[in-house]
Amino acid sequence: MSHRRYEIYLPIRYNDGSLIEPEKFLETNNDLAEQFGACSFFPETFRGTWINQGQTYEDENVRVVMDVEDTPENEAFFTRLKPVLKQRFQQLEIWMVSSEIRVI
Repeated sequence: MSHRRYEIYLPIRYNDGSLIEPEKFLETNNDLAEQFGACSFFPETFRGTWINQGQTYEDENVRVVMDVEDTPENEAFFTRLKPVLKQRFQQLEIWMVSSEIRVI
């Protein structure tokens, strides 16, 4: 069975600069652990810059990583999760990527 890695970058601040409540990260972790039985959360922050319609955004993010079987059902789960996270974290965009991996 092939596997995919999904990486989700979550901001630690709202667009107004206030800190996002820890409960929102815990809720996201619980959603993923409930679905897949585990979740890897990397609390070290990293900075990102992006531009949308001429506006520059500076973000501090944390990373959530999930290695799962490469199935249409799992892809559909992450596709449904993205708008939930955009609303939960009150963001214009949530960066979520996937790549094929080989588990040894």
